[in-house]
Order: sequence, then structure tokens, then C-alpha cells
Amino acid sequence: MLERTVDHLWQSLGFFAIAWLLARMTRPNAASIRAWLWSLAALKFVIPLGWLYAYGARLGFPVRHNALPPPALLSDAVTGALPLATPAQSFAVNSFALVFALILSLFAALICLRWSVRELRLAQRQRQEEEARNWDDQPAAAGFFKSAALTAAAILVVSMPVLAGAVEDRLWRQAALVVDTQALRSANIRMRESESGGMLPSVIASNDHVVIHNINIKDLVALIYGVDQFEVFGGALPWMSSPNYDVNVTGPVHEPEAFDPYSLRQPVTEYLYQQFGVSIRINGACQEPCGRHETFLIERLK
Repeated sequence: MLERTVDHLWQSLGFFAIAWLLARMTRPNAASIRAWLWSLAALKFVIPLGWLYAYGARLGFPVRHNALPPPALLSDAVTGALPLATPAQSFAVNSFALVFALILSLFAALICLRWSVRELRLAQRQRQEEEARNWDDQPAAAGFFKSAALTAAAILVVSMPVLAGAVEDRLWRQAALVVDTQALRSANIRMRESESGGMLPSVIASNDHVVIHNINIKDLVALIYGVDQFEVFGGALPWMSSPNYDVNVTGPVHEPEAFDPYSLRQPVTEYLYQQFGVSIRINGACQEPCGRHETFLIERLK
């Protein structure tokens, strides 16, 4: 809690610095611009950027396939920028240093907040005076470069936390996928016909097992290989689409909240071969073991 508070105040001070620079840049222009800047600077001390970060994590980072990480350049940029944006949470800090940082940042934040409120009131008075003037006695327009700088600052302040949250969430899920793939390689699998009727398939993961409810073999293959069900072709094998099964997988799951069925591809592939004689090909390459029947996936993972 203290770490998040320190980081919030640190980010608010950085936001104040940006607002101060933009306010100085737009001093010859309409006071309404500075009124907006100082309003946002004061509001930032109340609203944490962590909300935008959490929203980005909830959205997630879109990748072409579950096994693919975000672009390395983007991942490196986010990983390198997070310690600057969240120093208290990024570094191991003892309690004394943390309390000292909290007191110092809180003192600086109070000064900056008071400054923001004072400048906001001044800008509002100037705006009222400008509104009382004649139309030919108004301040100069902001112009292209100043408007571009204001727009860029607004986009960066809003989009960077959202992007950071999305990338960090993808990296977290990627790490959990790697661990689960190794841990579940020799997992115990049992399948029985489902009694769920018309319910849609569902995946429930816990620390020691995974349950996949009401799914047929074709959709199971699509699920564990991270492709669409219409990209799985099984030839003249009607039993691949009916009946539906409940699949119970017993094995350790590193992060149940981040569980990805793609980590089950090895044990499920072996189980399908042993129980049904089904082999799977991806882009023409057979996924061991290879046997009598084949389930083809289109060229999706290249």
C-alpha cells in the first residue's frame, strides 16, 4: 500500500511538471488552455494512473497466437520504463526509506497541488477577462506546433499506462504458460461423456487440476492448440464432433488466473493418440505421436 501511494505521488509530480511546461509554452495564448492544464494537474493528485494500468491489463495485449510474446522492442521499452514510473514497487526499499520517501513526496505534492489550484484560479480570472474583450482583442491562437504538443502529451499520458498494463499482462501470462507447459507435460488425463446438455464448453483451472466441461474432440484440439474450431479438419470422422466430453487434467498449475489451455497440448495430444488413435498435424508436420488418423490444422502457427 505504501509503495503504491509513493508511486502515485511520484507520477503526480511528473504530471505536474508536464503541465507546468505546457502552461509556460501556452502563456501567450488563451487562458482556457491553461485552465484545463491546471485542472488536470490538480485532478491527477486524486486519480492514480494505476487505474489506467489495470484497464490495460484487463484488455490484454493482442497477439496472433497464444504462444507468441509481444514485440521484443515494445516489451523492452515497457520493462525499462516501469522502474522510472513506479520506483517504489520496482526496487527493494526498506521500511525507513519508504516512509521517508512518502513524507518527502507528500510534502512536494502538497506544494504542487497548492500551486496548481492557485494557477487554476488565475487562469479562470484571465479567461473571464478575455471573454469580456472585443473579438479583435483576443490572445493569439495556439498554432500547429503547440496544438500538436498538447495533443501528443494527452495521448501519451493516457495511452502509456494502458499499453504498459497490456504488455505486462501478456508477459505474465507468457511466463505462466511456459511454467505450466513443463509442469503439465506428464499430467494425468481422464475423459468421460458429458451430461451438461446444451451448455457451452468451459475451462476451470485450480492449483492442482484443470477441468474442461462439455467439449468434443474437434473443439478440444482447437482449444489446446489455440486456433479457431473451423481451422481443424478431421476428414470423415463424425465422432470428432459428437459426443461431448468432460476432460479432467490432474497436475500443478502455476497461476490458475492466467491458465492457458495451450499448455495442455503435449499431454492431450498423447492421450488422444492412445485412446482414439488420433494424430495431429500442424503446417504439414506431425505432432508426436503419429498414428492411424490425422487431424489437420491450417497454416496458422507460422
